[in-house]
Amino acid sequence: MNLLILDPYHTGSHAHWAKGMQRHLSQIQGSAVELWTMPGRHWKWRMHGAGGAFAHRAAAATTKPDLIITTDMLDAASFKGLLPPSWRDIALVQYFHENQLTYPWSERDVEKARGINHTYEFMNIQSASAADWVWFNSSYHREVFLAAATRFMQRMPDCRGGYSIQAIEEKSSVLPVGIDAASAAHLQRSVGIPPAILWNHRWEYDKGPDQFLKNVNALAAEGHDFSLILCGQTFTDVPPVLQAIRDRYKGIILHDGYAPSREDYVQLLRQSDFMVHEPTQEYFGVSVAEAMAFGVIPLLKSEQAYPSWVPEPFLFETTEELLSKWVHWKSNAHQGRTLANATASEFYWPKVAKLAHVELQERFQLY
Repeated sequence: MNLLILDPYHTGSHAHWAKGMQRHLSQIQGSAVELWTMPGRHWKWRMHGAGGAFAHRAAAATTKPDLIITTDMLDAASFKGLLPPSWRDIALVQYFHENQLTYPWSERDVEKARGINHTYEFMNIQSASAADWVWFNSSYHREVFLAAATRFMQRMPDCRGGYSIQAIEEKSSVLPVGIDAASAAHLQRSVGIPPAILWNHRWEYDKGPDQFLKNVNALAAEGHDFSLILCGQTFTDVPPVLQAIRDRYKGIILHDGYAPSREDYVQLLRQSDFMVHEPTQEYFGVSVAEAMAFGVIPLLKSEQAYPSWVPEPFLFETTEELLSKWVHWKSNAHQGRTLANATASEFYWPKVAKLAHVELQERFQLY
């Protein structure tokens, strides 16, 4: 099975997925996997232009794969149309990390104000229609995409038959994102005095940093002591909420800044006790799963993708329930760490790669 993975936006969770798929599928006997990437910047241009760039590279290639896997950052329709004739019979599987129909566009994005975001929404539908198979990273993501795509197409005036959402549903399935297995998770470690709360998400609006501040403020207001480990990625502009957290909790921040290496990151996970997270969008939650693998106890708003794979004891609906579960798990940390680790272990890369391999074999008769 000779596979080609295309990653037009090779950074962050996209790069994590692409490199993990290549590495672990390659370890399965009888598989060879090549990875083509483009820099993780200019995401809108990647959606428009990556298809042509990869098709141009395919025209110069001396060998061709049995199957192509790409991400939602590539317009599969334009890519397939631009491929050299000898490549056009190769099946294409598209992996949806996120989608533009339900992703919360920033109100500061001028293209949202002008309605241009609808271009990218339709591009997702067109791309999924052109793909031979579609993978979503969670059952929640699959459900919200299909529902949003149905509503989108219902608004179109006529000639909608070429974009059947039912056809997309019938050629789609769920493949979770893989994570690395935790080494020396130390699940029996005691909760710190005070407990350390981890933030390991991007410092961007969709990850809910304002809600994070609200929730830790609620803990503080109830007299609960804690420290903070802030290792989320920042970009050019520092969000005001991050500075607000630094100003209010400067005396109890144990770490502040993106971990420079995997080893440093793992060490921070081992120092963390809790994760409190309430994002405005989450289609899977790689950073949450990674932390859980190391026994970090998650307290997650019961929304987005989390109810589809996180046990109910880690979910909260209200601030009062968050406070109650904080107290419960603080007193039952060993049990909480064990449950968190067991939940995350279902997403270890060898298991995910095996699931992918078996499905590709069966769907496309590749042996």
